[in-house]
Amino acid sequence: MFNIESIIRNNNATFYDFDTRKRRSQKPKVAVLTALSIALAILCPKVSDNLLAGFLAVQSILLGFTFNVMFFLVGQNKEKSTEPQSIEGQLRAERIKTLYHELFYNVSYFNLVAIMSIITATGLLLPTMEVPYFLQHVGFFQSYLHWLSTSTVPTVIGTIFHDSLMFVFYLLACEVVFSIARVIGRTSFYFERKMGGVPPLDC
Repeated sequence: MFNIESIIRNNNATFYDFDTRKRRSQKPKVAVLTALSIALAILCPKVSDNLLAGFLAVQSILLGFTFNVMFFLVGQNKEKSTEPQSIEGQLRAERIKTLYHELFYNVSYFNLVAIMSIITATGLLLPTMEVPYFLQHVGFFQSYLHWLSTSTVPTVIGTIFHDSLMFVFYLLACEVVFSIARVIGRTSFYFERKMGGVPPLDC
């Protein structure tokens, strides 16, 4: 069953040093991404439709990549282990198995963040809602339109909503970049550990 809280919790549990098992704090990452998102929302309060369309296209490509990784991991789970039955081999196999599950959590988290960013970007692409002409002279709508044109409240609310949405958009975009970089890095690390280390190439 799809559980957002479980996906986030499992992904957060993967932030540690693989060799020492020491936990790594996410507070510096959260602080940096939040500060960067606020700065971008202030400096770039508007984005063009072309940029949003390009962003959506890139997100679709990255989602395709991560789903391929996920399908590969599912296929790997069906393979029989050929690891020697020594104590060292069993420990190594157990740690690789743990890394396998953690990589699955990382991919799931990225997919969640990417989908949320797509929804946010799509919301920014939506046109402003307007009252149809044939309703503009109906009592309620006429009063509503008059209120919109004379009151500053709608402008203030619209500005706050738009700025908040831009902050969320930039925050999710930054999180997408961080998450996909982590998925790629941990995927390479998984293969390296699974193959027992990659020997250096002779030049």
